Order: sequence, then structure tokens, then C-alpha cells
Amino acid sequence: MLRLTALAVCCALALGACSPKDSASNQNAQTASAAQTEGAGLTVKTTRGDAKVPQNPERIAVYDLGMLDTLNKLGVKTGLSIDKNLLPYLDEYFKTTKPAGTLFEPDYEALNAYKPQLIIIGSRAAKAFDKLNAIAPTIEMTADTANLKDSAKERIDALAQIFGKQAEADKLKAEIDASFEAAKTAAQGKGKGLVILVNGGKLSAFGPSSRLGGWLHKDIGVPAVDEAIKEGSHGQPVSFEYLKEKNPDWLFVLDRGAAIGEEGQAAKDVLNNPLVAETTAWKKGQVVYLVPETYLAAGGAQELLNASKQVTDAFKAAK
Repeated sequence: MLRLTALAVCCALALGACSPKDSASNQNAQTASAAQTEGAGLTVKTTRGDAKVPQNPERIAVYDLGMLDTLNKLGVKTGLSIDKNLLPYLDEYFKTTKPAGTLFEPDYEALNAYKPQLIIIGSRAAKAFDKLNAIAPTIEMTADTANLKDSAKERIDALAQIFGKQAEADKLKAEIDASFEAAKTAAQGKGKGLVILVNGGKLSAFGPSSRLGGWLHKDIGVPAVDEAIKEGSHGQPVSFEYLKEKNPDWLFVLDRGAAIGEEGQAAKDVLNNPLVAETTAWKKGQVVYLVPETYLAAGGAQELLNASKQVTDAFKAAK
């Protein structure tokens, strides 16, 4: 009995001596693991260069329709975003987000309350970058519109890295490549084109390296009817006489008012005049009114698919 009691006491003492050490060791391991998880991050390409971002963030806020479009295609949910969706194909996606300002003016109160782990913006919110970056790591992901398709694919890869969606990204990029290749094939030998923006009765033309014309001229290969258009974010102001003089075989039209939901004269009505009627594009019915996402969500994955399919169908239907 005495031997058993002594043995029990020794075991208890041994356990007592070992327990604090083991406990401390386990606690240190857990702390290190937690710190490692919190500090986990990676470097991705952005509009502003390489940036360090958290990996697999759960709370994200997005202020760019193109990136919302791509995140939707990749199957990544967004917690906070803009207060108004102008693209019907994103209606279901927007049901899972809460409004927090506009593309130009984020709601900082809502952002601070949400405590995002990552904020993604585009060019329209670029002026707010510093203030947003003070709240959480912020990346600007505006696509390079002079090389829209390749730049958009880089953005897809960056988002795939962040959210662990590379398999989905590879499939999506292949789909975009195939859609653009189909458009390029359909456009061959179909004539020259001109991209214009109609805004409140005024016209602006966009050239081969512009934010609205680059994808058509460079990525799809539609020859430009005018190579000397002055590039700029708002295009080059032009007249109806200009359209008659340049006489494009194809006229690609963006109706800005309709795209952003403003009331006013529709682009079709603005262009319905005797001067435009003398162009080859009008005579042959080769005026393509581009889908609004081409203006609102340039570089978004679904936008690229929608726009390339639209022009493919138009070229195939040409007589």
C-alpha cells in the first residue's frame, strides 16, 4: 500500500512538473499558428504595380463593376459594394452585397463598421485610394484598356491567386480567348470600323489605343477608319460631317446616357440624320449599339464574353 501511494505521489509530481511546460508549448504553437494565419499574404499585380494582399480574405469591399463581374464569374462573394447596380446580369450577385457608397464616393462609415480585410477599386474610385488604404489593404485593378483582353486576364489571375480560384480562372481565360478568336475570324475582310460615344446629343470618337476602342481594333483586329484620332479618356469630339467624311463600314456606338440610366435622347435617334445616313455603315445596317457593360465594366470577364459575342454575331450576319 505504501509503495502504491508513493508511486501515485511521484506520478502526480511528475505530471505536475511536466504539465505547465506542455501547456505553454501548446499555447505557443497555437499562437504562432494564429499569427502565421493572420500574417499570411501574397504579392499580386495591380494597376499601381505589385501589392501585398491577404490571402483568402473573407470580408471584401469592391468599387468597380468590372471586378465585381469577374469575381462573380470566379464564384467569389462580395460583402460591400456600390449602392446601385446598372448591369442586369449582376442582379443575383448584388443580392449578396450590402451598399456602401458609389463608384466615385465610398461610404467610409459603412466601411469602418464592416472592417474589410481587402478593398478592390477601379479607376472611378482611384482618387479615394489613400483614404481606403488607411482602412484596409486596397488594390486598384483597372484593366489596361489599350490591351484590354490580356490585361483583363492578368486581373483574373491576380484575383485567382488571392481567393484560391486558379482552376476556375484558367477555364475562364480559355473561354475568353475562344470568344475573341471567333470575333477576330468573323471580322476578317468585313471592312473598317469606328467607335463613337453618344452623350447628350454630342459625339466622341475613340481610336485604336483608347479605352473604348482598343479591344475592337487591337484585340479583335477591326481596322480603324481613322488612325489619327486624338486619344483621351473622353475621346475626340466629332461631328456628323466627320462621320460622313470618314465613311466607316462599321459604326460601333456606345450610348452613355442609356448605360448610366440617364433620361435623354437615345443614341439611335441622335444618329438618325441625313449625314449619317450617307455612310456605308448606315446604308448596310452595320451600326452596332454596344452593350452597356462595354462602358461600365470594361475588363470584366462576362463583359468581355458579352461584347465579343455581340460583335461576332454582327459580323456573321453581315451580307
